Amino acid sequence: MKLSIPFIRRLASVLFLLCAHHLSAAERVISAGSSVTELIFALGGQDQLIAVDVTSNEPRTRELPQVGYHRQLSAEGLLALNPTQLIGSEEMGPESTLRQLRSAGVKVNIINSDPHPQGLLERIDQIAQLIDRQSAAKTLKHQVNATLEQLKEGLPDQSPLKVLFLLLHEGRAANVAGSNTIPDTLITLAGARNPAAEMISAYKPLSMEALITMQPDVILVSGRSYDQLGGAEAILKALPMLKATPAGIHQRIITIDGHALVGGVGLKTIQEALRLQALLYPKG
Repeated sequence: MKLSIPFIRRLASVLFLLCAHHLSAAERVISAGSSVTELIFALGGQDQLIAVDVTSNEPRTRELPQVGYHRQLSAEGLLALNPTQLIGSEEMGPESTLRQLRSAGVKVNIINSDPHPQGLLERIDQIAQLIDRQSAAKTLKHQVNATLEQLKEGLPDQSPLKVLFLLLHEGRAANVAGSNTIPDTLITLAGARNPAAEMISAYKPLSMEALITMQPDVILVSGRSYDQLGGAEAILKALPMLKATPAGIHQRIITIDGHALVGGVGLKTIQEALRLQALLYPKG
């Protein structure tokens, strides 16, 4: 039987699509960084995940193997899982591990860690392309923009409260989040002001005298630090000079989900901004 040229072309197209689908379904992805993992789930690509890092530890990932901390990945541990690609933020490393993975034929995809909302929108497109979920990206970006609009509508008429984020570790000096950090963006989205952003960039230690001078109305800490240190009273006992600030006097120490602070502004970050806004400026 002689086959027509149009029929052969149609058949070739069908076979190409079937092969492309098979290749996509065969992807074995390791995700390093909670903001990356949450986007893979939000885009519907969780069927491709074979492992995550410890910052991605949450109920929906607990059935997956963990590969350690995203900044301290082991090439041997990752290669044992036979991945086809590793997706992580700019914080992922060390570089020696990434080189070993590339040499072994693993695609290493580094996603932006921009601590601003625009970085999140770009990250959605980046990850969607890697896991072949471009159509889902449009819907997700629409949802993100709707949440950002909701935050704008919730901005207070009053003068913004002064809010600081402290990075606390037992036995070490507190670091304060300045400009170009995820906490600074979270504070701004919530309609508050981060006085440290006018003095420093990134995370840096500041003297207690400098913190007192800023007179924060509210102190933010990660939920993990809050629990490890024993709550608001224990934090004020460890940092007694904070009692000379409005935040210390009124014990206004609010916890932030640590997953919202890793690998750039993420979906959890803007949800935490909504929650913080409601706590800072309650309606009625």
